[in-house]
Amino acid sequence: MSNIVLFILASMGFTAIVVDSSIMQPFRDLMFKILPEKVYKVFECYQCMGFWSGIINGAIILSFNPVMLFSCGCAGSVVSMFWGLFATYLEARSIVNLGDEK
Repeated sequence: MSNIVLFILASMGFTAIVVDSSIMQPFRDLMFKILPEKVYKVFECYQCMGFWSGIINGAIILSFNPVMLFSCGCAGSVVSMFWGLFATYLEARSIVNLGDEK
């Protein structure tokens, strides 16, 4: 169970660091210069980067089984996408007063 929680947190964290962090901005700028635009989009998309972070974290934490790695990629994609949506929601809540939610 602890491996699953670690996998989820690692996938969310890895994706957030690559997609949004200022420390990775020079890396993203370099990738923008050397990669085709369609390939570079991976570095701007929570769902896309979540897939690859899920595969990487799945290989490190869970298993090298190809079916398991693909499943980890899909799970990482979903978890990272929801984390990105939640982070965007929190940021919007802090900037704009949305009023009471009922």
